[in-house]
Amino acid sequence: MVRLNKVSAGYNKIEVIKNINISFEKGTITTIIGKNGCGKTTLLKTASNLLEPFRGEILIKGKNIVDLSRKDVAKELSFLPQLRDTPNITVYNLVMHGRFPYLGFPRIPQKEDKLIVESAIESMGLQEYVEKNICELSGGQRQRAYIAMVLAQDTDIIFLDEPTTFLDINHQFEILEIVKQLKDMGKTIVMVLHDLSSALSYSDRICLIDNGEIVIYDTPQAVYESKEINRIFGVSSQQVLVKDNSLKQYVFYAC
Repeated sequence: MVRLNKVSAGYNKIEVIKNINISFEKGTITTIIGKNGCGKTTLLKTASNLLEPFRGEILIKGKNIVDLSRKDVAKELSFLPQLRDTPNITVYNLVMHGRFPYLGFPRIPQKEDKLIVESAIESMGLQEYVEKNICELSGGQRQRAYIAMVLAQDTDIIFLDEPTTFLDINHQFEILEIVKQLKDMGKTIVMVLHDLSSALSYSDRICLIDNGEIVIYDTPQAVYESKEINRIFGVSSQQVLVKDNSLKQYVFYAC
C-alpha cells in the first residue's frame, strides 16, 4: 500500500529520519514506537505527504506520491494529528469535512456525501451528538468524532498520531478497539503510540525507531523477543497470558 524507499526528512535542513526503507501492508495495523524526539511523528508526516522528504521516494499503491495531486492523495490517505485546535463546529459539520476532497466548487455535499457522513457518525455511535458542538463533548467522544471524519474521507490508508493521548484509560482502550474495527473494514492503519504494552497488544507490526533510524520492523512477538525495546528504553519486560491464556499482554517496568 505505502512504500518508503531510502527516505530522509526533517526540518530546517536538519535530518530527523534517515534512510528509511519500510512498507505498510494492506489491512494491517503498524505502530511506530521509540523515545521522545526519535522521529516517530516525522516519519508519519513524511509518509502521509505532510512533510516533503529531503531524499528518497514514497509510493502509494505503486505510484510516486509526487506525481499525485493533493486531492488525489487525500482520496488515498488520511492523517489525524495528535495536537489540533478544537473548532467551533457541530459533530455533523466536522465529519462532513472528511468529504471535502470529493466535493467540487462550491463544495455543496451531494446525497452520497450525506449518506457517507451519516454512516460514519453511526459507526462511531455519535447519532445523539450530531448537532452538538465539538467543544461540548468529552475527550473520548471528541476523538470518535475525529475518527468519524477520517471514515467519511473514505481512504484505504489512515495515519494516526497518538490517538489515545490525553484520554482516560477506559477511553484509551475504546479508541484502540475502534482502530481494530477500522482494520476489520480493510483499512491500513499506521499509528504512533507511547504506550508500549498497547502498541504490542494491538498491532500486527511494530516499527521501533531510535535516533531517526529503524532498529527493527517485525511482528510484536519478534520485537519483544529481540529485547531491543528493553535496550533502547532502559526497561525490563515480561509477557503474561490472560483470558484463559488466550491473550498475550506485555508489562514493562524500570530496571
